[in-house]
Amino acid sequence: MSAVAALKKMMRFGHHEAVAVTVEESGSPHAAAMGVRLVGDDLILHPYVTTKTFRNIQRGSLVSLALTHNALVFCDVVMNSSKLRFKHGRSSSVYILDGDVDFYIEAVPKGIEVRNQIASVSMRVMDLYEGSSDYFPYSRANSMLIEALIYFTKIRALGIDSSLRDVSISEWLRTLEYAASIARKLGSGELIECVERIYEELENMGMYR
Repeated sequence: MSAVAALKKMMRFGHHEAVAVTVEESGSPHAAAMGVRLVGDDLILHPYVTTKTFRNIQRGSLVSLALTHNALVFCDVVMNSSKLRFKHGRSSSVYILDGDVDFYIEAVPKGIEVRNQIASVSMRVMDLYEGSSDYFPYSRANSMLIEALIYFTKIRALGIDSSLRDVSISEWLRTLEYAASIARKLGSGELIECVERIYEELENMGMYR
């Protein structure tokens, strides 16, 4: 089975969450939690233009995607990036996340379009291979923590200038709070610890003043 055929089977539900790893101008890897969609044979990312991910891609960085269903991986990426470990991918120009990952994708950007501060980056798949993840049963707490982290990154990307006067941020915050409440109610200690860190960061951003 070709890489694209395998990817179409894997991403048959449409939009998937991933960790995108790009290379900074200094040569260091940078990781960001980001949604990805398969359109035809191409992967599509939608980074905000203010992010390092977008700037790195603009400079010509290749991209690796780590597909995982482990919320704690996303928590480290979003809340504690100093804990992350990287290694070279199959292409020497690509870094991949060294962790609990189901699958890796290595891709090369083909085109960039920008609209309303959000970019649309189309990418050609170069390689697809399995990671070292240990699979575990479905957990609502795990899934809801990922959802809370997604909306936290949206709020953080726009910055505190928009504050809660922006309708979309108000809606995002309500969705985050609902998802976090489920993760806190049903989750284990390590998931709850991540929820508490999210709320600490929101307070630091002025969301609850």
